[in-house]
Amino acid sequence: MEMRIRFRKACPEDFSVPRSRCLREEGKCRDIIRFCSARQRLGPLLISGALAIFFLFAAHLTALGQDLSGIESSGVRVLYRDPSLEAGAREVIQRYPFIRASLESVFLWEVDFRPDVLLVGDRRSFLQMAGHDAFVAYAVPERRLVVIDYTRMDTYPFTLETTLKHELCHLLLHRHITGVHLPKWLDEGVCQWVSEGIPEIIMSRKSSPLSAAVITGTLTSLESLSHHFPRDSRGLSLAYEQSRSVVEYIIRVYGVNGVLNILQSMKGGAEADDAIEAALMVSRYDLEQQWRADLRSWPVLLAYLAGNLYLVLFILAALLTLFAYIRFRLRKRRYQGREDEADSLPDNRL
Repeated sequence: MEMRIRFRKACPEDFSVPRSRCLREEGKCRDIIRFCSARQRLGPLLISGALAIFFLFAAHLTALGQDLSGIESSGVRVLYRDPSLEAGAREVIQRYPFIRASLESVFLWEVDFRPDVLLVGDRRSFLQMAGHDAFVAYAVPERRLVVIDYTRMDTYPFTLETTLKHELCHLLLHRHITGVHLPKWLDEGVCQWVSEGIPEIIMSRKSSPLSAAVITGTLTSLESLSHHFPRDSRGLSLAYEQSRSVVEYIIRVYGVNGVLNILQSMKGGAEADDAIEAALMVSRYDLEQQWRADLRSWPVLLAYLAGNLYLVLFILAALLTLFAYIRFRLRKRRYQGREDEADSLPDNRL
């Protein structure tokens, strides 16, 4: 209403203001009013939708919790549905104090919360919860929850202890870094480093997507790995390998304190790029360029060749076969040329 009043004052009846200008001003005012009205209508819809999703999710958890059994001790609660998982739950209770102490000694941060660990004994049920068939566990920092597919804990290299340590590391990082966004590549890289390189996904041991990406020049930028990882299997594996590689590079070049100082700065409220520059004295972009240059070395090439030995031998055999065929064709052509020359010479015999 105030906009229309101002419009009438700007366009008095004595036509001292050009009519074209009045029409333009009127159009702008109408557009602003329509935009504000749309925002007013859209706001309640968004709030209602968010509340509906929240209550549906809460109802689902409540229904799920009705069938769960639990054991609580040593500052952790372990939940499970299948009675056969009770032994696994007791193993979590037994190992948790050592895992917690190990993480606190690395980061010098206190695990001042009680995590819930949900053990799932059915792969299909876990896949419905995880949403991707590559995962064996995942963490939900907002709920202090760790979900583990117990059926994969006897599959190399996964063990219940290393998997729990990896996921608890996620909870600890997000418990202490709350004011700023923790880049996903840094989050995953640090947790892999803490759990001795064990990721939370199933990765092929036949070849390294990182080495192949280095050779083909298809590395993913760290900026694009800040919030989300790819969903396809190769892209997901590459994202995890890159995250681990960057953190290991920082530790090798700048020391363990390089990583810890970055995290401590972020805990204090510094954005990731500012924390990296303050801790390492290089920008995030320069750090990424240094890491990429370090990857383009003979050890990486040799590691790729070793991991793809059969493919390399096949390519070499194919190249040798092609070379032999080309050489055979050239020799045959020269031989035929000599015969043609011999036939074209005059016969001087009597």
